[in-house]
Amino acid sequence: MKFSQASTLLVAAAALCAAHPERLTTESAKRELIGRGTDNCAAQIEARKADMLAKRSASLRKRQVANGKLFSKREELQYTTIQNDTCVLAPDTIFGPYAIDEEIFRHDLREGQSGVDLYLDIGVIDVETCEPLPNAYLTIWHCNATGSYSGFTGINPQTSELLDGWTKQNDGTTDDETFLRGIMSTDTNGMAEFLTIFPGYYVTRSTHIHLTVQTNVTTSSSYSAASVQHIGQLFFNESIINSVYELDPYAQHLLTLNRTTNSEDKLYTSANADGYSSVISVTKLGADLADGLVGYITVGVNSSAAALTTSGESVNPMGVIPTVSVASSVRAAATIVDVAAGYGAA
Repeated sequence: MKFSQASTLLVAAAALCAAHPERLTTESAKRELIGRGTDNCAAQIEARKADMLAKRSASLRKRQVANGKLFSKREELQYTTIQNDTCVLAPDTIFGPYAIDEEIFRHDLREGQSGVDLYLDIGVIDVETCEPLPNAYLTIWHCNATGSYSGFTGINPQTSELLDGWTKQNDGTTDDETFLRGIMSTDTNGMAEFLTIFPGYYVTRSTHIHLTVQTNVTTSSSYSAASVQHIGQLFFNESIINSVYELDPYAQHLLTLNRTTNSEDKLYTSANADGYSSVISVTKLGADLADGLVGYITVGVNSSAAALTTSGESVNPMGVIPTVSVASSVRAAATIVDVAAGYGAA
């Protein structure tokens, strides 16, 4: 891996958390978001409600389970349009210490990681027009079932310190793994879908998924080539977390590290105050949790807003986002997986 291109240094306005520094301000949240209690976009949403609910009724069906395994591809997404009853928009945060630039463009992020499959459907709307935002590039990343991030598997999830025998590379990463990271772009309805696993957790943080949105990608989705309009984190209700974590390998992880709950996570509290919500709505694919889950959330983006910073102490402790150097064979393997499942690749 190598350093990503640095831009103007932005000094953090608030103290950073030592274990996992991330911040959110009330002003940035109010500037970028639509809360459930506000009137912004309400008229437009209501006007489309009947039509969108009809489309949802026609297209919304459970992914089928055959011989205990999910079909790879459905005729259509679980959610083909942005949902009016889940107009839930996540506040801006910072990247955190485990962000990496230039991820693989792909639908299936799993790479064999153990856990409960999660189809994550994300709808993106432009907060200025209240309309779906097509061709927005979404990057997500999260830890595996036992709390480790690819690129940082040498970091102990229980302490956020290096494991014995590991060293950091010059860019702060410990390895070139790529699991549970990827990029997808929204379709004409402002929708994108990832296939991943339900995340685990690590010290000081509740269960979450990181997300960035870029709305002006032309030739490259690198953060140095296309500006970032949204940086957020997505969460889950405690009830679904507790249910999933009764299953292995999550249950084994619980034996080694007490879980930080949503109410104990300061970032979760900030992200879900004042009528805002960054909680993913989740339903089961089949009769059992082990059959997999479908998650949905709507994210609001101001596509004409100034670009968010991608360097400096407000981004992460290193001040830069490492740029992943993915071997061509790894990218090719990811493409093969997606094509075999019926998804195209960029």
